[in-house]
Amino acid sequence: MLRVIVGLCVLVLWASMSFAQTPDDVYRVFRPVGAGPFPAVAFVSGCSGFAPVGARKFYERAAGKLQGQGYVVLFVDYVGRRGLQNCARAPMVSEGDAAKDLVTALAWLRSQGSVDRARISALGWSYGGGAVLVALADYTEEQLGLSRVIVYYPICRAVRPWKVVTPVLMLLAGDDEVAPSRACQAAVEKNANPNVVKTVTSHGALHAFDVAEIPEGTRGPAGAMGYNAEAAAAAWEAVQRFLQVAN
Repeated sequence: MLRVIVGLCVLVLWASMSFAQTPDDVYRVFRPVGAGPFPAVAFVSGCSGFAPVGARKFYERAAGKLQGQGYVVLFVDYVGRRGLQNCARAPMVSEGDAAKDLVTALAWLRSQGSVDRARISALGWSYGGGAVLVALADYTEEQLGLSRVIVYYPICRAVRPWKVVTPVLMLLAGDDEVAPSRACQAAVEKNANPNVVKTVTSHGALHAFDVAEIPEGTRGPAGAMGYNAEAAAAAWEAVQRFLQVAN
């Protein structure tokens, strides 16, 4: 009887460990229908995480669009996984911390049979965009395994020139008060391979110009921000073209 009880306990423990280690418990993943292998995109959110107040479905909408086009989308939740709601409040999450989380997530994607290892991209917004660019400087091409990098209005204060030759699409807001583009452009100019970076500037647009829930001109602690339909549409078209080159 004791042997049976012990056996049941081991079985329950094994089942709970197996459940805890299932992919959807580790990462939030959006998968197309079918076996793949599919191209994949790792999303790295802004400082407010993947459910920002007032725009809780923003990242889900973007993920749904790419999922419908045959991409696996993974959320690199450097905010939520630490039990935080914002990367700027103590304990703060540095761009290096977020970059490390991205590299770990990319390794996980490469381990998935449903993912095409040769077609894995990273897409970051604001603070997350800066973290993606920091990852380019801190890690090797082999550690990253990226075919494409896309960043929307990245905060570049921690960004340094990088040596990897991964193609980068940088989508900047011409009137960005939150993340002025000068720091990003300076990093690109000092880059070992500046020709691999394509910069698209939406003149007249503000930070978060692709977030429809934020009215244009909304004043935040760091400056004005808000939606610009024309800039958002043009940027998304640029994203589509850029990703398709990798396919």
